[in-house]
Amino acid sequence: MHGAGAGSQEVQMAARILLIDTKPSRSHHLEEALSAAGFQVLATVDEQDDLYARMTELAPDAVIVDADLPSRDTLEHLAQLGRRFPKPIVMLSEDEDAETSLEAARAGVSAYVVDTLAPATVRSLVNVAISHFQAHSQLRTEISRIQQSLEQRKAIDRAKCLLMERQGIGEEAAYGRLRKMAMDRRLSLYELACELLE
Repeated sequence: MHGAGAGSQEVQMAARILLIDTKPSRSHHLEEALSAAGFQVLATVDEQDDLYARMTELAPDAVIVDADLPSRDTLEHLAQLGRRFPKPIVMLSEDEDAETSLEAARAGVSAYVVDTLAPATVRSLVNVAISHFQAHSQLRTEISRIQQSLEQRKAIDRAKCLLMERQGIGEEAAYGRLRKMAMDRRLSLYELACELLE
Protein backbone atom coordinates (compact mmCIF):
# COMPACT_ATOMS: atom_id res chain seq x y z
CA MET A 1 0.00 0.00 0.00
CA HIS A 2 1.12 3.51 -0.75
CA GLY A 3 1.21 6.13 1.97
CA ALA A 4 -1.56 8.69 2.34
CA GLY A 5 0.49 11.27 0.46
CA ALA A 6 0.85 9.16 -2.66
CA GLY A 7 -1.43 11.12 -4.97
CA SER A 8 -5.11 11.66 -4.20
CA GLN A 9 -6.23 10.28 -7.56
CA GLU A 10 -4.91 6.78 -6.81
CA VAL A 11 -7.64 4.55 -5.48
CA GLN A 12 -5.02 2.09 -4.20
CA MET A 13 -3.60 4.62 -1.74
CA ALA A 14 -4.33 4.36 1.98
CA ALA A 15 -7.63 6.23 1.98
CA ARG A 16 -8.33 8.28 5.09
CA ILE A 17 -11.64 7.22 6.63
CA LEU A 18 -14.03 8.91 9.07
CA LEU A 19 -16.14 6.24 10.74
CA ILE A 20 -19.61 7.19 11.97
CA ASP A 21 -20.85 4.41 14.20
CA THR A 22 -24.34 4.34 15.64
CA LYS A 23 -23.48 1.17 17.55
CA PRO A 24 -20.23 1.85 19.48
CA SER A 25 -20.07 -1.69 20.87
CA ARG A 26 -18.88 -3.01 17.52
CA SER A 27 -16.94 0.01 16.21
CA HIS A 28 -13.69 -1.57 17.42
CA HIS A 29 -14.20 -4.58 15.12
CA LEU A 30 -14.96 -2.34 12.15
CA GLU A 31 -11.88 -0.22 12.85
CA GLU A 32 -9.78 -3.40 12.89
CA ALA A 33 -11.28 -4.56 9.59
CA LEU A 34 -10.63 -1.17 7.97
CA SER A 35 -7.04 -1.09 9.23
CA ALA A 36 -6.49 -4.67 8.03
CA ALA A 37 -7.86 -3.61 4.65
CA GLY A 38 -5.17 -0.90 4.47
CA PHE A 39 -7.17 2.18 5.37
CA GLN A 40 -6.34 4.89 7.88
CA VAL A 41 -9.21 5.43 10.32
CA LEU A 42 -8.92 9.08 11.34
CA ALA A 43 -11.59 8.91 14.02
CA THR A 44 -14.69 7.04 15.09
CA VAL A 45 -17.53 9.38 15.97
CA ASP A 46 -21.11 9.05 17.09
CA GLU A 47 -23.94 10.33 14.94
CA GLN A 48 -24.73 12.91 17.64
CA ASP A 49 -21.23 14.45 17.42
CA ASP A 50 -20.62 17.67 15.48
CA LEU A 51 -19.98 15.95 12.15
CA TYR A 52 -19.45 19.23 10.28
CA ALA A 53 -16.64 20.20 12.65
CA ARG A 54 -15.04 16.76 12.36
CA MET A 55 -15.24 16.80 8.55
CA THR A 56 -13.63 20.25 8.47
CA GLU A 57 -10.95 19.22 10.96
CA LEU A 58 -10.06 15.81 9.50
CA ALA A 59 -10.87 16.19 5.76
CA PRO A 60 -11.34 12.43 5.19
CA ASP A 61 -11.26 10.79 1.75
CA ALA A 62 -14.41 8.83 2.53
CA VAL A 63 -17.04 8.37 5.24
CA ILE A 64 -18.25 4.99 6.46
CA VAL A 65 -21.50 4.81 8.39
CA ASP A 66 -22.18 1.69 10.43
CA ALA A 67 -25.89 1.62 11.21
CA ASP A 68 -28.06 -1.39 12.10
CA LEU A 69 -31.30 0.12 10.88
CA PRO A 70 -30.71 3.58 9.39
CA SER A 71 -33.54 5.95 10.35
CA ARG A 72 -34.94 8.71 8.16
CA ASP A 73 -33.21 11.20 10.47
CA THR A 74 -29.88 9.45 9.88
CA LEU A 75 -30.37 9.51 6.10
CA GLU A 76 -31.43 13.17 6.12
CA HIS A 77 -28.39 14.01 8.26
CA LEU A 78 -26.14 12.23 5.74
CA ALA A 79 -27.78 14.06 2.84
CA GLN A 80 -27.03 17.41 4.49
CA LEU A 81 -23.49 16.31 5.28
CA GLY A 82 -22.93 15.17 1.67
CA ARG A 83 -24.16 18.48 0.27
CA ARG A 84 -21.77 20.44 2.46
CA PHE A 85 -18.83 18.02 2.19
CA PRO A 86 -19.00 16.06 -1.09
CA LYS A 87 -17.30 12.76 -0.21
CA PRO A 88 -18.03 9.11 -0.97
CA ILE A 89 -20.26 7.71 1.77
CA VAL A 90 -20.45 3.97 2.40
CA MET A 91 -23.21 2.62 4.63
CA LEU A 92 -22.98 -0.76 6.33
CA SER A 93 -26.35 -1.96 7.55
CA GLU A 94 -28.28 -5.01 8.63
CA ASP A 95 -31.45 -3.71 6.93
CA GLU A 96 -31.93 -5.56 3.64
CA ASP A 97 -35.11 -3.66 2.77
CA ALA A 98 -34.99 -2.39 -0.84
CA GLU A 99 -36.81 0.83 0.08
CA THR A 100 -34.18 1.68 2.70
CA SER A 101 -31.35 1.18 0.22
CA LEU A 102 -33.21 3.38 -2.29
CA GLU A 103 -33.64 6.11 0.32
CA ALA A 104 -29.94 5.81 1.16
CA ALA A 105 -29.06 6.32 -2.53
CA ARG A 106 -31.31 9.40 -2.64
CA ALA A 107 -29.48 10.72 0.42
CA GLY A 108 -26.17 10.53 -1.48
CA VAL A 109 -24.84 7.24 -0.10
CA SER A 110 -22.33 5.87 -2.63
CA ALA A 111 -22.61 2.24 -1.52
CA TYR A 112 -25.14 0.48 0.70
CA VAL A 113 -24.13 -2.96 1.87
CA VAL A 114 -25.55 -5.48 4.28
CA ASP A 115 -22.97 -5.53 7.07
CA THR A 116 -19.74 -7.41 6.51
CA LEU A 117 -16.41 -7.03 8.27
CA ALA A 118 -14.19 -9.18 6.01
CA PRO A 119 -11.11 -6.99 5.26
CA ALA A 120 -10.90 -8.00 1.58
CA THR A 121 -14.58 -7.13 1.10
CA VAL A 122 -14.21 -3.84 2.96
CA ARG A 123 -11.19 -2.88 0.83
CA SER A 124 -13.01 -3.62 -2.42
CA LEU A 125 -16.18 -1.88 -1.26
CA VAL A 126 -14.49 1.35 -0.21
CA ASN A 127 -12.21 1.49 -3.26
CA VAL A 128 -15.14 1.01 -5.64
CA ALA A 129 -17.16 3.68 -3.80
CA ILE A 130 -14.26 6.15 -4.04
CA SER A 131 -13.74 5.35 -7.75
CA HIS A 132 -17.43 5.84 -8.56
CA PHE A 133 -17.56 9.06 -6.56
CA GLN A 134 -14.49 10.45 -8.36
CA ALA A 135 -15.93 9.47 -11.76
CA HIS A 136 -19.23 11.22 -10.98
CA SER A 137 -17.39 14.29 -9.70
CA GLN A 138 -15.33 14.47 -12.90
CA LEU A 139 -18.50 14.09 -14.95
CA ARG A 140 -20.21 16.91 -13.05
CA THR A 141 -17.13 19.11 -13.55
CA GLU A 142 -17.06 18.35 -17.28
CA ILE A 143 -20.79 19.10 -17.66
CA SER A 144 -20.28 22.40 -15.81
CA ARG A 145 -17.33 23.25 -18.08
CA ILE A 146 -19.37 22.50 -21.22
CA GLN A 147 -22.29 24.59 -19.96
CA GLN A 148 -19.93 27.49 -19.23
CA SER A 149 -18.37 27.16 -22.68
CA LEU A 150 -21.82 27.21 -24.32
CA GLU A 151 -22.82 30.31 -22.37
CA GLN A 152 -19.61 32.05 -23.45
CA ARG A 153 -20.20 31.04 -27.08
CA LYS A 154 -23.76 32.44 -26.93
CA ALA A 155 -22.49 35.77 -25.58
CA ILE A 156 -19.84 36.00 -28.33
CA ASP A 157 -22.45 35.20 -31.00
CA ARG A 158 -24.82 37.87 -29.63
CA ALA A 159 -21.99 40.43 -29.62
CA LYS A 160 -21.11 39.45 -33.20
CA CYS A 161 -24.75 39.92 -34.30
CA LEU A 162 -24.78 43.30 -32.56
CA LEU A 163 -21.77 44.45 -34.59
CA MET A 164 -23.31 43.11 -37.79
CA GLU A 165 -26.50 45.11 -37.17
CA ARG A 166 -24.82 48.32 -36.03
CA GLN A 167 -22.06 48.43 -38.63
CA GLY A 168 -23.80 46.69 -41.53
CA ILE A 169 -21.05 44.10 -41.98
CA GLY A 170 -20.98 40.35 -42.54
CA GLU A 171 -20.45 37.63 -39.98
CA GLU A 172 -16.78 37.03 -40.82
CA ALA A 173 -15.94 40.74 -40.69
CA ALA A 174 -17.79 41.14 -37.40
CA TYR A 175 -15.89 38.24 -35.87
CA GLY A 176 -12.60 39.69 -37.12
CA ARG A 177 -13.38 43.03 -35.51
CA LEU A 178 -14.30 41.35 -32.24
CA ARG A 179 -11.00 39.50 -32.21
CA LYS A 180 -8.98 42.65 -32.99
CA MET A 181 -10.80 44.68 -30.31
CA ALA A 182 -10.22 41.91 -27.78
CA MET A 183 -6.49 41.70 -28.65
CA ASP A 184 -6.06 45.49 -28.57
CA ARG A 185 -7.67 45.69 -25.14
CA ARG A 186 -6.07 42.46 -23.89
CA LEU A 187 -9.43 40.90 -23.11
CA SER A 188 -10.82 37.49 -23.92
CA LEU A 189 -13.51 37.36 -26.59
CA TYR A 190 -16.03 36.54 -23.87
CA GLU A 191 -15.00 39.49 -21.68
CA LEU A 192 -15.26 41.85 -24.66
CA ALA A 193 -18.62 40.38 -25.66
CA CYS A 194 -19.97 40.97 -22.15
CA GLU A 195 -18.86 44.61 -22.28
CA LEU A 196 -20.47 45.17 -25.68
CA LEU A 197 -23.71 43.55 -24.62
CA GLU A 198 -23.90 45.72 -21.50
